[in-house]
Amino acid sequence: MKNLAILLNMFLFISCHKEDTINHFLTKPITQKELELNGFYKYSYEIIIDDKDKVDDTIRSVIKYDMYSNVKPETNENGDIYPTKLWKFYSEESIKNRKNIDYLKNELDNKIITYLFRNDSLFYKDVSIEFFDKTEKKVPNLTSRKKIINYYKKNKIPIEPKIKNANEGEKYATQFIIDGYFTRFFYSNKEDNFEMFTNYLTTSTAYPIKEDWYSGHIYKVYYFD
Repeated sequence: MKNLAILLNMFLFISCHKEDTINHFLTKPITQKELELNGFYKYSYEIIIDDKDKVDDTIRSVIKYDMYSNVKPETNENGDIYPTKLWKFYSEESIKNRKNIDYLKNELDNKIITYLFRNDSLFYKDVSIEFFDKTEKKVPNLTSRKKIINYYKKNKIPIEPKIKNANEGEKYATQFIIDGYFTRFFYSNKEDNFEMFTNYLTTSTAYPIKEDWYSGHIYKVYYFD
């Protein structure tokens, strides 16, 4: 019996224009209600998993994904609603590129915040900081291993390096278990941005967040564990 994912084009959003008071750099799980109360937009879709053996055994399951984002929705020419495009602009989109990047800088304070719930359980969180200004005190500087460890220790939050090779004691440079949750940081000394990803259900810490959600459409993905 082979499973087949059938994607349903179900999509909605909720807009709540309220001030965000959540510290998204902490790994404490956040509820959907908290995100709604803090002004996040909700984007949803469902996937039906069904078998492909042509037997009418009605073996199927429905998986619901609810994504919450600080990025407001926009509509394309087909009437599809998706988060404002912030990634992978085409050359002919220069005006849209400039307008949307201005929105990222001036209204979002260079932060793209994404929470994904699977069947109402928090699956993962991604916080992406673009055009990072190291003099900005509102955003912690998490651009080195030492700075990351110091930040969580200062906030009295347990942080342990993720082990790469237990026999040799080798550790991943940017992967940690923070307050019990697998978390990975992406940063570069040559670029003015960094990203934090926390997985609340599995140990995987690499998903193409910007391509899945912020490239002018939504990939209605079935996330395998």
